[in-house]
Amino acid sequence: MSKQRPPLTKQQKTGLRVAAGLLPILAIIIAIGAINEKNAPPPSAATTTEAATEQEPVEAAAEPKPASAEPEAGAVLTVENNEDFAALLAAVEDHDLFKEFAAKYQGRTIEFGGTIAAMNQHGDSKTRYDILVFAGDRIESGVTGPNFQFKDVNITSDLRLTGSNIPDTIGVGQKLRITAEVEGYAEDTDLFLLDPVSTVVR
Repeated sequence: MSKQRPPLTKQQKTGLRVAAGLLPILAIIIAIGAINEKNAPPPSAATTTEAATEQEPVEAAAEPKPASAEPEAGAVLTVENNEDFAALLAAVEDHDLFKEFAAKYQGRTIEFGGTIAAMNQHGDSKTRYDILVFAGDRIESGVTGPNFQFKDVNITSDLRLTGSNIPDTIGVGQKLRITAEVEGYAEDTDLFLLDPVSTVVR
């Protein structure tokens, strides 16, 4: 003999009626959501591009560093590889510049084309000379750079003449390719002193 279920209470009956009334509303909400999702526009190209950019950042290429104009320590200084030396040879009676360059590069070797502007015997010696050299090919008008001097030098041994064209004698107006060590700048005489390393007759 089956047991009979107890009759529903008033509260249970009320709950069933509320649930039955909510079902149609819930079905409508689900249907509207499905329609909105179907009709939603695709993401714009700008949005897609922006999202891709955020996910895969691209590093900017590093700018190449300019090559240094300063040669390596111990290298011979020329107008091509040293801006200070180029400025020195282009200066006109800039005694402060001459002094600064001589102090900064004392002991360094420079190379340039020059011309003998004056040549005098050193003291009472007949074989030793003080030789004044100007940068470039002129010794009169338009001369630039300091008054370079080889002081108390012997032409045969101290100038260290090299090359295929070594003359028996040299004098004023002789064009040279000079490689020399910077000794210093004498302010009282306005002479930029050099110690010859090698001298090529041009």
